[in-house]
Amino acid sequence: MINPFLKTEWLREGRNIRLPLLIIFYIAIMAFIMILFMVFNEESFQQGYYYNTTTYQYQFLILSTFQIAAVLLLTPFTVSRLYVVDKEKNMLEQFEMIPGISVQYVIAKMTLVLAVHALLFFSGLPVSALSCIYTGISGIKLFRLGAMILLYAFWSGAMSIFFYTVCRKSVGAFAATLFTQLMFILGTLVLAEIFRNGSLMMNGSGRIAPEVVGLCLLCLLLNPLSAYMGFYGSVTGDISIFGTFCSHLGIDTSNKWFILLFYKVSSLICILVGILFLVLSIWYMDKKRKT
Repeated sequence: MINPFLKTEWLREGRNIRLPLLIIFYIAIMAFIMILFMVFNEESFQQGYYYNTTTYQYQFLILSTFQIAAVLLLTPFTVSRLYVVDKEKNMLEQFEMIPGISVQYVIAKMTLVLAVHALLFFSGLPVSALSCIYTGISGIKLFRLGAMILLYAFWSGAMSIFFYTVCRKSVGAFAATLFTQLMFILGTLVLAEIFRNGSLMMNGSGRIAPEVVGLCLLCLLLNPLSAYMGFYGSVTGDISIFGTFCSHLGIDTSNKWFILLFYKVSSLICILVGILFLVLSIWYMDKKRKT
């Protein structure tokens, strides 16, 4: 049986002009960035510079980074649109009173978030494909980019759904979502630095304790930017910046287990964090029904 909430949301989004406008502006920005790159490269060719496609891989990376950053910025607004009608008409409180409806409700919201970002990705695929051809990037990177976009959409969307379910005011839910995302992105880096400095202060040998290195590694695994650094490395073949930061924390990035597992485990943790927030959303709705 089709999820009734999902069917309703599909109809609501399909009849709204906001989604087509969002797609138009999204593609326009991507096309503008790509045109700038092409104009800059054309001037370089006319001046007789040596053409090497590997030197232009960062242009594809910049375009991809824009798409990934757009996911984190647009997801709270997307979830806000999905909840605004239910909150204005007090329908969320009524849904919470129906046994077993919370799972369908949360899954419908999450599916819509993933569908919107998948639609944006496929809409911008011609520009991304042109960037791949122009910069000499393998087409496989496009599939990885799509997976990264869905990964971050799920991670950010699950957080947004939780806070829009728990908070009564949309402003409070939006602020809580952004704060939580910043805590995962920047807070884990600050926490790892605190662990490192604390270990150096307590250890007179000037070396970071292995236990502290493990804590720093855990902080990096919780940071969603670690999954992005895996994508960065696959495009450029160079993670010297990330490697320097890891060595600063006492983490050996040349270890074969780190290379084999770190980025995969980081992506898996992003999925697990998203599942945790979805489970908490369902638990909260069930708890409201029982009380």
